[in-house]
Amino acid sequence: AAEEVRAAAQAYGVYAAQGPRDQDGDYIVDHSVFIYLLGPDGLLLDCYGRAKTDAQIAQSVRRYMETYEPVLEAGE
Repeated sequence: AAEEVRAAAQAYGVYAAQGPRDQDGDYIVDHSVFIYLLGPDGLLLDCYGRAKTDAQIAQSVRRYMETYEPVLEAGE
């Protein structure tokens, strides 16, 4: 639902704003540029900004996949 998306965006510090419309009614959306890595339990594992290369992100994701251990027990 839209409210859940807004709440998640606020929780993660996501910024997004619609710019002014042009004569055709089109507009640009200004927004933050981050990739958030969540574990299978839905908890935040890492956050990658524009300074990270695709190779660095892939290496980090692989490392998390190889070493992942749940923080929460099933059903918590």
